[in-house]
Amino acid sequence: MVENAWEKSRSNSLSRSTEDQFFMYLRVNTLNKLVPYAAQRFIDNLPAIFAGTFNHALLEDASECSDLLKLYKNVAVKHVFSYPDVEQLELQGYRVISGLLEIYRPLLSLSLSDFTELVEKERVKRFPIESRLFHKLSTRHRLAYVEAVSKLPSDSPEFPLWEYYYRCRLLQDYISGMTDLYAWDEYRRLMAVEQ
Repeated sequence: MVENAWEKSRSNSLSRSTEDQFFMYLRVNTLNKLVPYAAQRFIDNLPAIFAGTFNHALLEDASECSDLLKLYKNVAVKHVFSYPDVEQLELQGYRVISGLLEIYRPLLSLSLSDFTELVEKERVKRFPIESRLFHKLSTRHRLAYVEAVSKLPSDSPEFPLWEYYYRCRLLQDYISGMTDLYAWDEYRRLMAVEQ
């Protein structure tokens, strides 16, 4: 696969550099091999996946595809993610995500009844910070939370636990759905960092 990509990149006279072409062909060759294999593994294991008993990745097996993936991961760890610039970006990303989770934590500190009131009214005078934070969440994520909670039996003793789970998911899904740039801008705005 690597040799094939290297040969194609050297023989092609596109305006791209040989290195760019090599990685393009390597990616295409890899995807052409891994995607059909993963799709077939999915189909072959559909009953176990549906039952929730297939507890590993589709490419975690004793196949050549799994070995190829392990090889790529090892190369990435050794030659990509260990560079100081990459490590610095990872640490900055960690700080941004941790900071955003900390900023939105007041929504998790509200009682079930207080958060329910906030969801229904969108702004509650006695919770000015929480109201502003809730209002910043995307409508799509808020609606997903409301829909999930509305399907729970409200008289169940587990209702508070599941409500809190979906509240955590609300924040997690909102933050994880941000692009890197948007997360950085949001972090700086909410932390009152100079722009």
